[in-house]
Amino acid sequence: MLSCTDLHKSYGELAVLQGVSVEVQAGDVVSIIGPSGCGKSTFLRCLNRLESFERGQLCVMGHDVAGSALGWRQLRQLRLRVGMVFQQFNLFPHLTVLENLILPPRQVLKLPLAECQQRARLHLEQVGLGQRGDSYPGQLSGGQKQRVAIARSLCMNPEVMLFDEPTSALDPELVGEVLQVMRLLAETGKTMLVVTHEMRFAREVSNRVLFFNNGLIEEQGAPEAVFGDPRSERLRSFLARE
Repeated sequence: MLSCTDLHKSYGELAVLQGVSVEVQAGDVVSIIGPSGCGKSTFLRCLNRLESFERGQLCVMGHDVAGSALGWRQLRQLRLRVGMVFQQFNLFPHLTVLENLILPPRQVLKLPLAECQQRARLHLEQVGLGQRGDSYPGQLSGGQKQRVAIARSLCMNPEVMLFDEPTSALDPELVGEVLQVMRLLAETGKTMLVVTHEMRFAREVSNRVLFFNNGLIEEQGAPEAVFGDPRSERLRSFLARE
């Protein structure tokens, strides 16, 4: 589904990614953990080319998307196949929940209104908000807004979903409801890459964990290996603080 080799990304003299290589297969749920500032979110943003990078290869569903001169048509096709859920919800406050969900497939995919409405209602039910279609974002809790954002991404029917610390902006008591939706998505076989500080989610839901440190994947493997028998001293120190 996704393959990157020797990915390098810098901001001026600051090297953020220093040779990241990883492959993701269909149905994988990959949790990306590590200390703040180690390159996790930058890596995720490179995967759908929200960030450019200086060196490396990147293939998504067999298509090379690493070129610096990637055209807007290729970028559009990439982002149609790779959905992203951000830390902030980015919902239009003047539109109802249902209208927020209808807008992307209607405007981007040019689908008939009836089909867009059907998708929106289906995915609202999927995230447990089937009764809130007529509500406005300002009437929802943070956890509900993030679930709406997940449903909005699902309305585009992406083949891979990227989650950039989707619970970091939430009050602690609201985190569980978002993680539960993500657990259910994982059970459906959705391919997911999740930057997260929720170690329980990474341990229980992922089939692979990547530990980032200083712009590199310092350790990776099955959750039971990464959490149960960490090899690197830095990973042991990181887990001890969580």
